[in-house]
Amino acid sequence: MPLPWVSLSFIAGIMIASLLAFSANLWLAMMLALLFIVILFRLLSSTFRLPSFILHPFIFILPISFLCGAWWYQFRQPAIDAFHIAFYNDRDYEILVTGTLAEPPDYRDTYTNLHIKVEAVDSGSGDLPARGAVLVRVPTLVKYEYGERVRVRGDLKTPPEDEEFSYRDYLAREGIHSYMSIADVTVLPGNGGNLFFVQVYKLKDKLLEHTYRLYHDPEASLMAGILLGVDTGLTRDLQNAFKNTGTSHIIAISGFNIAIIAGIFFSIFKNMFGERLGAAFAILGIIFYTLLVGADAAVVRAAFMGSISLLARQLGRRNDGMNALALVALIMTIFNPLVIWDVGFQLSFFATLGLILYAEPFSNFTSTLISKISKQDTSMFTRIINDNVVLTFAAQLTTIPIMAYHFKRISLISFIANPFILPVQPAVMVAGGLAVFTSLVIFPLGQLIAWVAWPFASYTIRIVELFDRVPYASIYLGDSSFWMVLAFYIALLSVTFNWQPIKEWISSLAGSLRAVALTATLALLFICMIMIWRASATTGDGQLHITFLEAGSADAVLIQTPEGRNILINGGASTSKLSDELGRRLPFFSRKLDWLIIASTQEEQLAALPRVLERYPPENVLWSGNVQASFPAQALDKFFAEEGIPVSRVEAGQRLELGDGAFIEIQAVGPKGSVVLIQYENFRALLPIGMSEGMLEELEYGNVIGNVDVLLLADSGYAPSNPPDIIENVNPKLVVLSVAAGDPNGLPSESVLESLDGFSVLRTDRSGWISVITDGDQLRVEVERSE
Repeated sequence: MPLPWVSLSFIAGIMIASLLAFSANLWLAMMLALLFIVILFRLLSSTFRLPSFILHPFIFILPISFLCGAWWYQFRQPAIDAFHIAFYNDRDYEILVTGTLAEPPDYRDTYTNLHIKVEAVDSGSGDLPARGAVLVRVPTLVKYEYGERVRVRGDLKTPPEDEEFSYRDYLAREGIHSYMSIADVTVLPGNGGNLFFVQVYKLKDKLLEHTYRLYHDPEASLMAGILLGVDTGLTRDLQNAFKNTGTSHIIAISGFNIAIIAGIFFSIFKNMFGERLGAAFAILGIIFYTLLVGADAAVVRAAFMGSISLLARQLGRRNDGMNALALVALIMTIFNPLVIWDVGFQLSFFATLGLILYAEPFSNFTSTLISKISKQDTSMFTRIINDNVVLTFAAQLTTIPIMAYHFKRISLISFIANPFILPVQPAVMVAGGLAVFTSLVIFPLGQLIAWVAWPFASYTIRIVELFDRVPYASIYLGDSSFWMVLAFYIALLSVTFNWQPIKEWISSLAGSLRAVALTATLALLFICMIMIWRASATTGDGQLHITFLEAGSADAVLIQTPEGRNILINGGASTSKLSDELGRRLPFFSRKLDWLIIASTQEEQLAALPRVLERYPPENVLWSGNVQASFPAQALDKFFAEEGIPVSRVEAGQRLELGDGAFIEIQAVGPKGSVVLIQYENFRALLPIGMSEGMLEELEYGNVIGNVDVLLLADSGYAPSNPPDIIENVNPKLVVLSVAAGDPNGLPSESVLESLDGFSVLRTDRSGWISVITDGDQLRVEVERSE
């Protein structure tokens, strides 16, 4: 197999060139000199008798491939001159950059990343033509589109790096060498985007919008990740759960997804156009899907492999996995030499290598073992074991060193977790994708299909969260040496290619593996029996639920009434966190909030709401506070007007009836917001979320309100908003503090904590969400995690 060696030589040249400060011309000169020597030896061979090994093609091809890779790496390095944007990095003054959005905006919880292709730069003396790309971080609430021309102003910096992670190297792989962490953006007339990609990204936006209309979070964000490669909607806790259980490949577009897409496309087009044309259209479909989901390194690798497999089948050629993988790696490094440092590419490459090298021998070994244990027909059972356990082990065997090196941990539970969730992934992708695409044409039909797909997505999330709670599910290793990783692969491949001498030793272990096979059998029986459905009530349970969501140093309170109505007060700063919490708690067939109460218009109190309310729009809004107090407040005011959602301005003493005797009453109103009292028979909860100047005196430091059962501290425990007198006068049974861990402003104030001595206190930074449940007389408290 010469192709793998040629590819490895080319990649080795790239890696060596990255370590040596040789110019591209020097590498080219060495390559030309070697070519001259090759030609000279060939000419001499006709006159002189030379040793045969000297004339062997490998003697020349591999060194030439090596030098070619080294030259290509240096040739592709950008020239940083006065016409490159990176030339203006780290100046002591602001820079104006004009350019075009080269990719769709990357929306995150608290910011948006814009990838701008630079056209011109102004450092104070007018626009100068420039090239290169810059990553700009802007506020999250403004919407942008691919191809828009923009002008940004800010401090232009070299992307940061530290001992843990090099953001500079990460962005360099995307051709970005400059970074603005804070910038003012002006959208200019015109559009510089490719017309084809403009339509592709519009389709992607529409599909993403419909995904969140069809599903609740967290299932919606999981579907967005699996189908469209957009995993930014998942909360950090859920993303960590996937990482800890070794199942993060599920939420990334990979060979598994591409294989399903290729199979679907080929099946459809084969029936329409025949096998050959069907394969050609299937390859075009794979290319389109790759562009749709973003075409990162792992997706491109999988798309190449899938296309090569289809092409080889139609040409009647045996698809040699090693040659195909080597060809794909060679092509990708030609397009971008820096791709070999991309973690996604490394994981994808080595997972595929593991399947090529070990899938067949491991499967054969398992089949032989099972046939010895049972004399009955076990072909179906063997196939299930091979597809969901053995293949997972084969892929993970070659990726463990990469994960240990980059993520400093390995998951012990992954070998158990993956067999539980892999069997349902085809259903997640096929039914989920069918639902989203159908909804573009007939939304009700798409919704029906989505209800079929939802249990599989919900099952995936709940199983991952279940295994994430297993003690010691992952081991933190700390820094791993590159040489240790290299030694592992050398040892592993040495054993692999000397398999026959140790085959007898492995066969001798068959008897001791009987217990493992029985355990796997029980696990698979458990999969057939279990289906985890989210507990979602369509009507109330006769109790009042007040859930203080984890919203950092802000407030997000979900009230679920005895009759099943849902009221949200404020929302905090994290879009993914709020959307995830609402998706888990709102009724399965409900997509709306009955009421939204704006109790404070401060930035951190409302930042998550504009995007979340597109998914969970309220039927009515109760508003307090100044609309102009923050950008999110202005965005919400505009959204409510455009959607025709009725908004009522609150007044002190105003009461919102919740049914069954429960109500919300506004105790005081000020420029920052309002103080809210929730009452259900004998239960009372005070939420001074919008505490403004003068309110304490108006409320006589709580004497007007009287005793309450639950008190939410105002402004995350800020001392002037929480004097000891109000705490003593309302005398709560439970005090709730909504604050971020390690709050940058030092909240809660030490004096407030001292005044809480003797009271029961729960904090969201320690307990996560806090839920108070009452029937009007008795109350109980549930928390996400115990302190």
